[in-house]
Amino acid sequence: MLNELAEVGYQKLTMDGVAKRAGSSKPTLYRRWSSKEEMVIAAVATVSQPVIPEDDGRDLWDRLLELTRAVHVWLSDPLVHRIMPDLLAEGLRSDALDRAHTHYITEPRREASKATMATARERGEIRQDINIEFVLDVLAAPIYWRLCVLRKEVDDDYLQTLTDFVHRELTTRDV
Repeated sequence: MLNELAEVGYQKLTMDGVAKRAGSSKPTLYRRWSSKEEMVIAAVATVSQPVIPEDDGRDLWDRLLELTRAVHVWLSDPLVHRIMPDLLAEGLRSDALDRAHTHYITEPRREASKATMATARERGEIRQDINIEFVLDVLAAPIYWRLCVLRKEVDDDYLQTLTDFVHRELTTRDV
């Protein structure tokens, strides 16, 4: 189903097309899902697995780099890369798809990253006045923008530069 969604997009996705691609039948799909929207929501739940950097004594910079690399790997996946922008657009037209995206993709990934930031704050590795939600936006947004909007490559130098920027903001304060 995800391959069909990536190929044709949500608007052109049909139960018939999914059934043909899967070597199944429409009645088989309808026994499991009552609509295309319900089928896509079930598939969305499988798209994102959050990564929590291991608390193995590495410094904050290394853990931040692991977070940026995880975002990069996820968004570089050919299916995710083609599906995510479409799902975000469809979420503007469908409250159910928007809620599914938030519940299955956004919240789990952000919660995992928040745990990393909370640990860093407890250890005194980052400033106490830092807005963690903003930091999470800054860690992921440039990667999404570059890969999905500009359609440019993201290499490890880019991820390290992003990590340097975020790390500097987390650990220093202008007076």
